[in-house]
Amino acid sequence: MIKIGLTGFSGILGKSLSSLISKKKKYRIYKYRHNILNKKKVFNWIEKNQFNVIIHLAALVPTQKVNKNFSLSKRTNIQGTKNLIDGINKLQKESLYFLFSSTSHVYNFNLKKNSEGSRIFGISKYGKTKIAAEKYIQTKSNKINVCIARISSLVSEKQTNNFFLPNLIRKGKSKNIIQLQNSNVVRNFIHVSDVSKILLKLIEKRVKGTINVSTSERTHFKKLFALLSKKYNFKIQSNNLKPEYLDLSNNFLLKKIGSYNFMKLEKIIEKIYSNRYQK
Repeated sequence: MIKIGLTGFSGILGKSLSSLISKKKKYRIYKYRHNILNKKKVFNWIEKNQFNVIIHLAALVPTQKVNKNFSLSKRTNIQGTKNLIDGINKLQKESLYFLFSSTSHVYNFNLKKNSEGSRIFGISKYGKTKIAAEKYIQTKSNKINVCIARISSLVSEKQTNNFFLPNLIRKGKSKNIIQLQNSNVVRNFIHVSDVSKILLKLIEKRVKGTINVSTSERTHFKKLFALLSKKYNFKIQSNNLKPEYLDLSNNFLLKKIGSYNFMKLEKIIEKIYSNRYQK
């Protein structure tokens, strides 16, 4: 039996991933049910269970919440990670596989695709907390085989309106004109079910190093707005300002896990729309 420790199990990704793993008989999940800042409880959890794998998803997101309470976000996203790494180094008897959920926000806006070797900048406060956590993991991992998964724009029909796509669809459904600052934006939207499946593949293959977890579909906001206008009659007005391209290369990912059929953006939007307005 492979023992997997999971932090952040109550989040969107945590629920999806734990549900997927639970279907595999060879795995047993141990969910961390306390505050990740409670060092004593983190250490006890590690010492008691002696995991084969730890998946660290616990973090404060989205960017709006991080910006409102940056002090708590720094402690949760950075110190919480330090507690895990320190506990493993001190108490773990055998080496383990450690998968850390990071973000595309660690990169800079770039007209070219960001590869794993691209410059680290941090386009948001959230991204900067993840950079700090990544650096600690990379420098302090004595007994750990590490995989840092930099996930692009995660989307789920279960997300709140604090996230971009659900909030955009909510505004569009109101029939009011949506005013957005910039349409010259590129993102890679990836559904939570795809992320869960990919993370499990990374675990099963014990892929090490830093890896972009991103769809192959490049979404320009002009295309997104046109799709919403045509299919749902949304009224969107936006300026065409300085490019904000956060486009991730997934070449290394596909090299490691093989070809993958990602959910298309149109299908993701349909799932959000139907989940909220067609019940």
